[in-house]
Amino acid sequence: MAHAALAAPAALSLALAGCATAPPDDGFGAWRESRADAVAALQAELRREGVDRVLPLPQLLRSASSWQACGAEPWALPPPAQWPAVVSVLRLVQALREAGAIGAIEVHSGYREPALNACAGGAPRSAHALAFAIDFTPGDGRDVATALCAFWREQGRDWRMGLGRYASGRIHVDTAGHRAWGAPGGGNPCVAP
Repeated sequence: MAHAALAAPAALSLALAGCATAPPDDGFGAWRESRADAVAALQAELRREGVDRVLPLPQLLRSASSWQACGAEPWALPPPAQWPAVVSVLRLVQALREAGAIGAIEVHSGYREPALNACAGGAPRSAHALAFAIDFTPGDGRDVATALCAFWREQGRDWRMGLGRYASGRIHVDTAGHRAWGAPGGGNPCVAP
């Protein structure tokens, strides 16, 4: 799937207005209760690893904005084999905050079951389905592209940081391999032409 460059602010507002909104968190309690043991096990693992407060659980477990259109659930629990990748991404988010590359964020997508990933238009080998990734927008609305690219260039290889930017304004991060995409023409937005 080709990735487009970050849209202009006016176009960004229109694009985001047309996107499905995130599910209300008031439904999360019932969803969590229906799989209480599995969610509690994930929370215990995140607590053991010291990353349980990096993102609110309802955001961390969001599946995809197109969950309804795809007949899926608004939240998804990554399989236990992927929990180390969840921890790794949360540590990356923490490092990005500490470096000042991001502030508050709103997560729109995390783990996607393979069928949802395909329906949502995700790449066949998407980190959302195979490892763990998050797509987010800055919570304060500031442009974080320059700071994220600086972090990616300086520390991204050590973090195995994947960084993507979409025309919608959403940003993708994972720790499944050092790469970046989203520049005009589908290139790397963090490398000067």
